[in-house]
Amino acid sequence: MTENIEFKGQWFLPTDKNQRVNGILSYNPNEGCSLELFGNFDNNSFIPEIGNIDLIQGLSDDSKQITLYKCYISKAGGGKLIRGAESGTPSTIYTVNYILEGVHIDSLDDMTFHKITSEIHNLDEWVGISGFIHQEREFKPLKPIEINVKYKLPDPIKFKINGNLDGQFNFIANHSNWSQYQKEISLKQRVEIILTSSEIGFKLEELLKMLFSFQNFLILALYNRTYPTNITLYSNNFMKDYEDDKPIRRKIKLYFPISNRSTVIKSKSNMDMLFGYGHIKGEFSTIIKNWFEKYDLLEPAFNLLFEQFYNNERFSENTFLNLAQAAETFHARTHNHTRMSKNEYDKMKQDVYAAVPNHYHNWLKDQFSFGNHLNLHTRLTEIVTKYSNEVLDKIIGDKELFVKQVKWSRNYYTHYSSSGEKQALKGHFLFILAEKLKIVLVCTFLIEVGFDNEKLKKLLEQNKYRFFYSLAKW
Repeated sequence: MTENIEFKGQWFLPTDKNQRVNGILSYNPNEGCSLELFGNFDNNSFIPEIGNIDLIQGLSDDSKQITLYKCYISKAGGGKLIRGAESGTPSTIYTVNYILEGVHIDSLDDMTFHKITSEIHNLDEWVGISGFIHQEREFKPLKPIEINVKYKLPDPIKFKINGNLDGQFNFIANHSNWSQYQKEISLKQRVEIILTSSEIGFKLEELLKMLFSFQNFLILALYNRTYPTNITLYSNNFMKDYEDDKPIRRKIKLYFPISNRSTVIKSKSNMDMLFGYGHIKGEFSTIIKNWFEKYDLLEPAFNLLFEQFYNNERFSENTFLNLAQAAETFHARTHNHTRMSKNEYDKMKQDVYAAVPNHYHNWLKDQFSFGNHLNLHTRLTEIVTKYSNEVLDKIIGDKELFVKQVKWSRNYYTHYSSSGEKQALKGHFLFILAEKLKIVLVCTFLIEVGFDNEKLKKLLEQNKYRFFYSLAKW
């Protein structure tokens, strides 16, 4: 999924496999997938009918079965009609959302998958477990150098996500072949995440959402964006037969555009991330289960935060606004209380109605519709009180001032009222405020899913110069 690829072959619809059109399928990880046909699926039509096509099948020139999922015509034409002369073949270009290499899928009903595997950039470094066994090297002058390499493949790390989905970190080691005259040796370990459905399976988009949910958890740990480097699917609906053996599930490679991957992200060491697997090994099963359990509820707030990591090359007022909205959304979805109890609020409304002339009641009704909801100031105050620790307090500084600055700046950049311009932060000061709010949200989300706050405080202390040097006077 990280390199450009091209498939030349014949392409056809599942409903008419005899009508085949030559074409080229191109994949670019940043720009996406496109299929250029030299003709169209309706030979009787010079211009193809515009519309979406759920499934297109293909057979490449090297005999690979390919299914294209969610396709639509982006360009058609190129042919030219000349009176009294033979017409050229027009081209048709489809934009393709997903490429599935290794299978022909005839119906959307068959698009159910039971297993997904993926390598994610920096997942190896985050897991931080190596099968290489370090041995002391003894170098003595005039003595031949002797190097012993010892390696044992680590055991898989299994964990439960929910009743229908199991997770696993799987270790893979590729090594060079042995020969009678050995000149070199190469051994490389990789780590992949495996999500397996125990029974019913999932639609493609559902299973990808599960994978991206874990990827977003990894973003909090790395304190940087990441992306999948490859994805493979398996389904009980698509089996491959071998002589004298039981059928096995087909290996289906998946390709789709990876947004915000234009900038190369360097591999991290365990010193370059907020926390690694080793820091939460004992609690990981509980934390990751809580993460998936709460993901749907908190997804709007999560997405607003993760967007800042994916687009961290540029900062704007919208960056800050999204973080403020993330804080407000998170609190609204996790704290089900109002300014006062319903009975108290109802009594207050009746007292106000009784004291105000009737012709103002319609206006009051609108005000009372949301009058008992918590405002941003109250929500932020509760967040920085409940989810804070000593190091985070040092980053925030004066909590009351921090809350007011977020509120003032959010109000100004939402409405741009001249009365609020003076109090709103701008430029570098707004950037620093946004960075403070970002780490507050990261800590809030981690603690909400079961991260130990005392352990988080120690990790913040260890990383304060690496990530938060400019946010406080250490």
